Formats: sequence, structure tokens, C-alpha cells
Amino acid sequence: MMINALPGARRAVAALTVGALLGLAPAAPAPAAPAGPAGPDRSTDVSVPDPGWTPDPVAEGVPRPPSRDVGKVKEQQRRERSAGATAADVVAGYARDGHLPKSLPLAAQPTNTEPAPLADPGLHDAQGVRMFSFLGKVWDHPVAQAQWGLRNLAAYRINRDQRFLDRAIANAQRNLDRRVESRGAWFYPYDFDLTRCAGRPVLRAPWYSGMAQGQLLSLFVGLAELTGDAKWRTAADNTFLSLTLPVSATAPWGSWVDPNGYLWLEEYPVTFGTTGERVLNGHIFALYGVYDYWRLTGDDRAVAVFDGAASTVRRYVPTHFRVTRWASNYSMGCAQPHLKYHQVHTAQNLKLYEMTWSATFATYAYLLRSDYPAPLVNGTVSFSAGTHVGYKFSSTGAITGQKTLKLTRASGALADQRTRVLGRGIYYRITNGGLAGYLVPEAYGQRILLGKAVEHRYQPTRTLSFQPGTYTGYAYDSKGAVTGSKKLTFSSASIAPLGATAWVNGRLSYQVTAGAYLGYWLPHATGLAFT
Repeated sequence: MMINALPGARRAVAALTVGALLGLAPAAPAPAAPAGPAGPDRSTDVSVPDPGWTPDPVAEGVPRPPSRDVGKVKEQQRRERSAGATAADVVAGYARDGHLPKSLPLAAQPTNTEPAPLADPGLHDAQGVRMFSFLGKVWDHPVAQAQWGLRNLAAYRINRDQRFLDRAIANAQRNLDRRVESRGAWFYPYDFDLTRCAGRPVLRAPWYSGMAQGQLLSLFVGLAELTGDAKWRTAADNTFLSLTLPVSATAPWGSWVDPNGYLWLEEYPVTFGTTGERVLNGHIFALYGVYDYWRLTGDDRAVAVFDGAASTVRRYVPTHFRVTRWASNYSMGCAQPHLKYHQVHTAQNLKLYEMTWSATFATYAYLLRSDYPAPLVNGTVSFSAGTHVGYKFSSTGAITGQKTLKLTRASGALADQRTRVLGRGIYYRITNGGLAGYLVPEAYGQRILLGKAVEHRYQPTRTLSFQPGTYTGYAYDSKGAVTGSKKLTFSSASIAPLGATAWVNGRLSYQVTAGAYLGYWLPHATGLAFT
């Protein structure tokens, strides 16, 4: 679940007549909205619906009114070992590969997210706390409140406007005020029932989410760092504890060890039978909270949970989440491909590489990108002279229409998507000219998107290896035009640091960051490989 997804607004593009190849530069990504004042202050306006979130039966589920006495159940849960957990109450025995957390600069930390705007377009109450609505009533939503709080912290770090810090504190405080203390740990309840996918049991209120525990843990850590107020460190300590406790049939829990011995930070726990849905994105968002707690404290317990959670990702992405040449599955319990969350999975695996320096996660991100690349682009497709066919497809990949265009000379047209069609290859969606509204297949030498697409940058750098042979690197300007080339012959195997991969002018290419190819991109060729 990711309530506040990064925006992907499309920008208007100028018309380009098919018939002349124009060297137009793909437009630069739109800059993030300024975090400072941006219109009237609506922080006390509770009438604004959130246009960016509607329940998704796969991802967010379908909310329902509570089917039992929520207050009574909470009181029973609070009585569970109210004196606190003991050493025997720590989840243990899970697999650990040895993934150790690495320090990242603030700009690269996973929960230093997109800054919030001052004018909040989503639903909130008079205190500026994120809410959501169904059946004519507004409800607290711990993940939404945690993510909104983190976005406000990000804005505050940029401009030190107290209004953002106040809003982050309000969202954090709401969860402290609503917490259920059980087994010595702090848990943050959902007070509505939630229906998941077919075959999954209904989550009955109050229910608790490992993702919410981890995201709120990140918010508490951020507030502890920025304010120095000891209460946020206390909140972080008690929230982290919730992710170290074993499952329980009577008390809240947020983590469990599956039958294969792998640790899950569970977004949708099922108390009956103490199992979970095993949601990939929620597991990794919770892992981010454990990472933040490690940054704050250096606690060995956080290292253990971090390693266990990362090992789970390493184990299951290729076997249970990846869908070759299509979008990855949302979860193991609701094993349905999800186009939006596939991009989340891709970005999360690339971030795990930065956090662990474990090359496996960069490889997973690379494979997921190849399966279903982020589709939105804003650039020019170069067409060679000859015959080109545009297609329209159904959601299952069946051809529903096509159009043929013959060009006597090279030409160009604008595209707003570079996407995979189910059961087929990569296609560009053309927005002007003779093939406007049609998808044309990517084919090097015939139809290529000029410039870079779906770039992955590697920090730290990876290693590009060269087998004996001759290789040519290219330098490009922002329009995709070649500004230089360098051809070298290797008589023996060699290596160079690899800083990025991307599709450049229609070819998978590697960017070398030092040595003879510094500043050049090398198209993929036999003899090149990276680790």
C-alpha cells in the first residue's frame, strides 16, 4: 500500500508533423512543486476530498464498517502481558543472508520523500491530520498519516517553515493518542474492517499493519532528529519493539516467520492462524522504518531485523513476485500483477541496493525494469524511411486496430509512453502525426526513442566487465544526438566502474564513470557484462 504515490503528471507537447526528422529534446522532468507557500492555506479545511486515492481491491482493499466492538477488543489486547515483553517474546529463528545496513546521505535516505505542498489537496481534519472517507464518515488511516507526516518533514527540512513541522507533529501525535499498548510495545489500530482479495479472510477491526508500524517508526525517528524531543525517541523505541514480537492469537503483531523460515514485516496480518498476505511493497516500506531506527540508535536488534527482512526480499522476488515480461505480483496471498506497484517494487529494489550494497537487489531492479519499464516518457521517436505499422491493443494484448504509414525519408513524432504490451514487446505510444493514438514497436534502426529512458543509477558503482574485443562508446547531448564516440580494443579481459544503465536511443547502454570511457555510454554487446 502506498497512499501518497509520487505524481506522474503528463506535460503538454507541441505538434510535430510526420515527414521531417526534428532534433527535439525530450522534455526534462517537471521540477517538484515548491515546498513553500503555494496558494491559500487550507490546513483547516475538512471538505477537500483526496483525488489521488480510491480503494483498490488488490492493493488497498475494500473498507467496511467494524463488525465487532472495537473498544472492547482493544481493552482485551492491552491486558496481554501489560508488564512488557521478555526475552522469550522476541521473534527469532529467521533466515539471515548477512545484509548489513549502510549509511546514506540525507538526500538518499528512503523516507526523505517528496516534500508536501503547503496547500493540502487531500482530506484532512482541522488539525491537518490526514483522513480518508467511506460511508459518509472520516477515519484515521495510520499509513496515510505516516506518509503525510514524512512528506511534511521533507518540506520542513527544505524551508524550515514551522507549519510543515506542526503538521508532521499533528499526524504523529494522532497515532500516539490512538495507540494500543500491548506486550510492552505500541501499536496503531485501523478501526474499520478490510476486505482483501478473493480467498483472503476479512481483517476485522481493530487490526494492525507492519507497514504502518514501520512507516510511523520512520516518522518518529525523523521527529526525534529534528526536534530533540525525548518523547519521539520513546515512541520510536516502543514502535520498533512491535516489529520484534512474535505472532499472537490474542494480541497485536506485525511480523512473523513463514514456514520457510523467512521474516515478514506484514502489511495485512491475519490473527486467525497467525499468517499474513506477504505484501512486497509493505514489507519493504516497513524495512525502511527499521533502517531509520538503526540510523538513530545503532541497535543490534535493528540490524538483525533489517537483515532478516532484506533476506526475505532476496529469497522471494524471483520465485513469487517477478512475472517475466509483465508486471510483478502485488503479494503472495493476492498473487495478481499490479502495474503501479510494479514500479514501486522496481524502485524499492534499487534503493535496497543503495542501503545494503548487495548487488542482487540492483539485479532484481534491472530485471523488473526489463519486464515492465516505467511507461511515461515525453520525447521524440525517430522513424527510418520505410513502412511502419501502428497498433491498438486490448487489455489482453489482442490487436484491435492497426494503421500503416510509408515514409520516403526519415521522420519523427512525439510519444508519451514507452510500454510493454501484454504478451508482446515494447511499444511507443505516438501522440501526433499520421500514427497519433497508435502504438509502434520499438526496433533499433527503425523506431527509437531519442535520448535516455528508464535510467537506473548505481551508488555505489557496479562493475562492468569487458571480454577481449572491440567496443565503441558514445556521448550524447540532451536531444539524443551523438556528440562523440570512442572505439577501444581490449586484448585481455578488463573492468570499469558502472554508474548507470538506461535505454539510450533505443539500446540498452552502460555508463562508465572512470577510465578511458569516462563520459561515454556503451551499447550492450556480446562480451559486456556487469556485476
